[in-house]
Amino acid sequence: MAFLLPILLFSFSHLVQPHSHPLTSTITDATSLLHFKNSLSSSLLLSDWNSSVHHCNWHGVSCDPLSARVVALNLAGPGLAGTLSPSLGNLSLLRILSLPHNFFGGGIPPELGNLRLLEILELQDNNFSEPIPDQLSHLSSLRFLNLSFNMFSGPMPEYLIGFRRLSFLDFSHNRFSGRIKLNRFGSCKSLTYVKLSDNFFTHNIPPEIGNCSNLNSFLVDGNILEGRIPDEIGLISELEVLDVSRNSLTDLIPKQLSNCSKLSVLILTNLVSDLISVDDGSFLSGGEYNAFAGGVPASLLLLPSLKVFWAPRANLGGRLPGDWNDSCSLWVLNLGQNYFNGEISASLVHCKSLTYLDLSSNSFLGSLPRQLQVPCMIYFNISRNSFTGFLPNFAEDSCSCSLVGVVSLDDEGGIAGLGNVISSLVGPSLGENFTVFHDFSWNKFVGSLPLFSLGDKFSKTTRKPYYRLLLNENMLNGSLPGTLFWDCNRLQGFSVNLTANRLFGQIFYQFLINCSELMDFEAAQNQIGGFLDPGIGTLVMLRLLDLRGNWISGSLPAQLGTLKNLQSILLGANNLTGEIPTQLSELTSLEVLDLSQNALMGIIPACLADASNLETVTLDHNRLSGEIPPSFSNFSRLSKFDVSFNNLSGHIPHLQKPMDCSFFRGNKFLHSCIESNSEPPTGILGYLGDQKGGGGKKLKTSTIALVTLAAIVFSILVGMVLVLVLGRRKLSRLTSLRRKVVVTFADSPSELNYDNAVRATGNFSIRNLIGTGGFGSTYKGELIPGVLIAVKRLSIGRFQGIQQFDAEIRTLGRIRHKNLVTLIGYYMGEGEMFLIYNYLSGGNLETFIHDRLDKNSEWRLLITEGRFDEIFSPESWGAGPKESLLGLLKLALTCTVETLSVRPSMKHAK
Repeated sequence: MAFLLPILLFSFSHLVQPHSHPLTSTITDATSLLHFKNSLSSSLLLSDWNSSVHHCNWHGVSCDPLSARVVALNLAGPGLAGTLSPSLGNLSLLRILSLPHNFFGGGIPPELGNLRLLEILELQDNNFSEPIPDQLSHLSSLRFLNLSFNMFSGPMPEYLIGFRRLSFLDFSHNRFSGRIKLNRFGSCKSLTYVKLSDNFFTHNIPPEIGNCSNLNSFLVDGNILEGRIPDEIGLISELEVLDVSRNSLTDLIPKQLSNCSKLSVLILTNLVSDLISVDDGSFLSGGEYNAFAGGVPASLLLLPSLKVFWAPRANLGGRLPGDWNDSCSLWVLNLGQNYFNGEISASLVHCKSLTYLDLSSNSFLGSLPRQLQVPCMIYFNISRNSFTGFLPNFAEDSCSCSLVGVVSLDDEGGIAGLGNVISSLVGPSLGENFTVFHDFSWNKFVGSLPLFSLGDKFSKTTRKPYYRLLLNENMLNGSLPGTLFWDCNRLQGFSVNLTANRLFGQIFYQFLINCSELMDFEAAQNQIGGFLDPGIGTLVMLRLLDLRGNWISGSLPAQLGTLKNLQSILLGANNLTGEIPTQLSELTSLEVLDLSQNALMGIIPACLADASNLETVTLDHNRLSGEIPPSFSNFSRLSKFDVSFNNLSGHIPHLQKPMDCSFFRGNKFLHSCIESNSEPPTGILGYLGDQKGGGGKKLKTSTIALVTLAAIVFSILVGMVLVLVLGRRKLSRLTSLRRKVVVTFADSPSELNYDNAVRATGNFSIRNLIGTGGFGSTYKGELIPGVLIAVKRLSIGRFQGIQQFDAEIRTLGRIRHKNLVTLIGYYMGEGEMFLIYNYLSGGNLETFIHDRLDKNSEWRLLITEGRFDEIFSPESWGAGPKESLLGLLKLALTCTVETLSVRPSMKHAK
C-alpha cells in the first residue's frame, strides 16, 4: 500500500543515476521489466519504458540508490492488461510489487516465489484466477498480501495464516473454498489483519485462530461457515473487529468474547448485504442465515471498548442489561428483528455516545426512558414493539456525543478501516444529503403530540439534515399542535407520518407556515376535521399529502396547484365538497390523485390530462357529473382510473391501458364498459339485443320498460318468499354462493376455476394432503382426467397486505423456468386464499434433500476444488454472469445443508 512505501524505502530516499553497480544485474532488471511490458496487451502507463531512459527513471519503478537494482514496482491502474510475465521473478531485490486496479488475468506465475526479499504483494482488483501456486511459500520476507477482488479459486494455501512474518492478509471477494486452515508448523503471532469475506469457505471457524493473539481484525463474513463461534476467539487479546455475518452459524454467543478487552466492532449478522446482479436487471441478496441461540452475554455489551454491536435478525432473545454505566462507549447498537423483551433500563442513558439505536421488531414493553438522548441520534428505531405511556418532550437538547464519531471513526477511534465498516452498515452519514431517522411507529404510545427537535450537534454541521419522523400506528390523541418541530429552518426537509392514531381538531395555519420545509405529511385514519387552509400553498417542498379517512370538509384550495413538487394527493374518505380545482392540472410531478368517497360535484376537468405523469386517479363515490373528458385518452402512464358511483354520462374514452369495468359502474347514464377479454353475448338477452331487422321486429321502448319492471317486481316477491320460507340460514347460504374467481395465468387449463379446484382436492380433504408448512397446507388433486394440480391453501393470518400479496403473486405467475414449479393460478377472498401449481411427482423438498445427499457432497467437493463450471450446465456457465451463478450456488448450498436449523426460513427470505 502507498502508505507503507516510505517505511520500506527509508534507506534510499532519493533516486539517482547509477555510479557503481554490477552491470549484469542492472541489465537483467531492465531486460526483465521490458519482457514484462512486452507481455502486456495494454501498457498505456509504460510509454516511457524504453532504452533512451534509464530504467530507474521509468514510471512506477524505484531503485536502490547504490546498486541501481529495482526494489519497488508501483503500477496502480487502470491502464495495464494481460498476464504477469515470469520475468518479474528475476527482480531478485524487489521488495514491493503493487499492481492493483488493473486488468491482469490468468494465474500468478510460480517464478514470483524467487523474490525472497519481497515484503508487499498487492494484486487486488484484477481478474486473476486459478489456484495460488505453492511457490509463494518461498516468500520468506512477505508481510503484506492483498489478493482481494479477483477470481482466485480452490482451497486457500494452508501455510498462509501463520506464515513467517505475514501480518496483513486480504483474500476477500474471490472464489476460495474448503476449510479455513492455519499453518500447523508456523506461528501467527505476527498476524494483525485477516479478511476472507465473500468466498465459499465451509465447515467451522477454526478454533486455532485463538492462537493469533495479536490479531486486530478478523472478517469472515459472506461465506458458508457452520457451527458456532469458537470460544477460543476470546483468547485474542488484541482483537478489535470481528465480523462473522452472512454465514450459517448457530448456537450460543460465547461469553468468552468478553475477554477481548479491546473489542470495538462485533458484527454477528448483516442485512445490508452485498447484492448480486442477475440477468433480468434485478438483484439477489447475498443473504443472512446465521441463527444464534439464547441472548447476548451482558458482559459483552458492557465492554468499555465496544463501539459497534450489529446483530439484526440474529434469532437472539432475552433482556438487555440493566446496569449500563458511564464506561459505555457504544456508538451503534442494532438488535432489530429479534426476540428481546422486557423494559429498557433507564441506565442506557449512560451510553452518551449512542448515535445509532435499532430495537425494532422485538417484544419490548414499558415506557421510554425520558433521559434518552433521542434528539442526538442520527438513527433511532423502536418500531413494532409494545412500548406504552407518553412520549417525552423532545425539546432542543445539548448532545454530549459528536457526529464526528460516526463520520470519521478512523480519526477518533484509531481503528484502521472502522469508518468503512460503519459506512457499509449504516450508509453515508454526513454527506451532502444525510437523513436523521426517528421511528416510534407500531407501539402503544398515548397522549398528545410532544414538541420534537434535533440536538445542537446537528446545527453545528455544515449541511442541514433531512428529518424523517414516524409516529404512525399508535394511540396518540389530542389535537394537532400549531408547531410539531422546534425549528424547521434547521432542516433541509421534514417528513412526518401520523397515520392511524386518534388525533382530532384541524390543521392549523401556523403549522403550515411554520414549516415550509415539510416534504411528506401523512395523517390518514385519524379524526382530523376542519378544512384545508389556502396557506397550504406555502409548502413549496411538499411531495406527499395523505389525509385519507378523516373528517376534512369544505372545498379543495386552488393553491394546491402551486405545489410543483407534489407527487401524491391522498384525500379519499373525507367530507370534501365543491369542484375539482382546475389548477391541479399544473402539477406535472403528480403521480397519484385520490379524491374518492367524498361529496365532490361538477365535472372532471378536461385540463387534468395536462398532469401527464398521473398513474392512479380515484374519483369514485362522489357526485361528479358530465362526461369523462376525451383528453384522458392521452394519458400514457395511467394504470388505474376509478370513477365508479358518480353521475357521469356519455362514452368512456379509449384509454391507453386496459381498465377493470368495475371502475366505471354505478354511473347509470354512462355507456357500457367493454371488457378487453369479453365474449359475445349469449342466451335470450344476447339474441334480443342482436336483432337488426331482416324480419326481426324491434322491441319498443315502452315494452322493454314494462318487461323490466315486471322482472324487478317478480324478483322482489321471490326474495320475500325465500326469507319467509327458508329463513336466515338459507339466505346466508345464498350469500355464500357469490361468484368466486380464480385468477389464471398463461398456459393454465381452461377448466381451472374455483369450483373445479375445490372439487379436485375433495374440498381440501385430508386424504389429499401431501404436505404442510409454516404458511399453510398443500393438497393434490385431479382437475380433469390426466391433469394433476397442487393447491397450497394459505393461512390467512400469515399475510398483512392483501394488495401487496396480489401484486407479488401476479409477478410470480409470469415466471416460467424449467427448474421452477409453475404457478398457474390463485384465489384470494376475504376468508380464503390458495395458490395452484402444476403437480410434480417426486415428493417434497425434505425427501429430495435426503435423497440427494451424495449429490450435495459431490457439489461441495467440486467447490472445494474450485471446479465451479462442472456444477452448471455448459449453457448456463457460458451465458453467465459468473457472479450471479456463484451467488445462486452459495444460496443453494445453504438451503440443502443437513442441519434444519441452519437452512434459511421464509423469514430470512423476506
